[in-house]
Amino acid sequence: MIGVYWGRFNPPHKGHLQLIKKILNEVDSLIIVIGSSQEKNTKRNPFSGKERKIMMEAYLKESIIDLKRVKVIIIEDKPTYTSSFKELKARCGNFDVVYADKVAVIKAIGKKFKIRKIKRIGFISATRIRDAIAKDKRWEHLTGKSVAGLIKKFKGTKRIKKAYGLTPIN
Repeated sequence: MIGVYWGRFNPPHKGHLQLIKKILNEVDSLIIVIGSSQEKNTKRNPFSGKERKIMMEAYLKESIIDLKRVKVIIIEDKPTYTSSFKELKARCGNFDVVYADKVAVIKAIGKKFKIRKIKRIGFISATRIRDAIAKDKRWEHLTGKSVAGLIKKFKGTKRIKKAYGLTPIN
C-alpha cells in the first residue's frame, strides 16, 4: 500500500517525524509531499520547497528511516485543494491513501481519494519553532540536529526574524 502525507514542513520537526513513523507502520511506501513550495521568505513559509526537501531528507536519514520506502517531493499550491490534488495525482501516480489532519482538505478531497485522518502528536509545531527563532528562544530541541544545522546554513534565523518584521542580529 502506498500512502501520501502532505504538509508544509516549514521546518520539519519531531512531531512530523513521529507521524511519519506511525504512517510507515501502516503502508509499504510513503510519499511525503511538501506543499506551498513556491513560497519562501514569508512568516508562514520562510524556507523554499527545495530547502524543506533537503531538510526533510536529512532528517529522515538522521532518524534512520528506510529511504527506500520514502519519497519526498515538492508541489506548488494551486488555487483550490481539488486542483492541488490533481497536481499531486499527476506527480505521484497511483497511491492508496492520503493522510491528512485538516478538515478542509478532508472535505475537499474525501470523495476523490481515500483519506486517513491523523492527529498531530504532542505540542510541537513549525509555527512554535519559527516563533521561538524570531524571539531568540530555544528551538533546536524541537527538531533534528540535521534540520537545526540546515536552518543555520540557510541563514534561516535571520530570514525568519526579517519575515517577522524584526531586525536580525548579525
